[in-house]
Amino acid sequence: MKNHELGLMGLMGLMVLSTGCFDVVRPSSETQLPEKQSRLVLTGTTDDAARRFSELFSKRGFQVTDRQKRKNGATLYVFKGQRTALTTVTGTNRFVSGSTDTVGSTFYVLLTPEGDTTKAQLFGKPTLNGNEVCSDEYPAWVPDCVEDVYAGVAWHGREQVTGREEAETIRGMMLELELAASSGPGSPVVTAGPQTTEPAQPACVASQLPEWKTANAVEKKKLLERCRQESKDGVQAVDSK
Repeated sequence: MKNHELGLMGLMGLMVLSTGCFDVVRPSSETQLPEKQSRLVLTGTTDDAARRFSELFSKRGFQVTDRQKRKNGATLYVFKGQRTALTTVTGTNRFVSGSTDTVGSTFYVLLTPEGDTTKAQLFGKPTLNGNEVCSDEYPAWVPDCVEDVYAGVAWHGREQVTGREEAETIRGMMLELELAASSGPGSPVVTAGPQTTEPAQPACVASQLPEWKTANAVEKKKLLERCRQESKDGVQAVDSK
């Protein structure tokens, strides 16, 4: 088989042969997180944003490994790191074999200048023994995948290569940026949504008063006048603040 095989191929051949089944692994952060939730706008230049993301990724164990300039002024940054090592042991009483597979992640961050701000787009994929998996869905700005990665159906490390960890990392960084107190370069741009102004409701509505139902015409007139005066007093109190 010409493609990389996760887990059991080669060193773990017994399990592969016993299951007789393996398939391609093609998850990404977008498997778990919509693309619109993986982008935001930051204040400052692309360099400001790059420093902020480098800090956030470094805290999580991922280091920048590549930087690519794009024709439209955008810059693509690549961050990589290991997440965990999985050891699998198989065999019988007479023969036992085992192997250790290293699971990690690769993140792509595209920073595009937009006036005084920078648009950031993020995308992540799992890696197995240094091999980056391909994906069924990925943005056009992410480089094409080189080669598919395969894993045995019974391999216990499959839960580590679902795209969930990459999605959680991106979601966590977005939340950390939003909660950060800083308002300087590299901070999210907070855009207020459309404001709707609803007409003020009168504090007193004569027809809703308990005594309205049994009041005669003269009494109803007095109730209307009372509510009108209360509403007028309320407006004056607001205007005076």
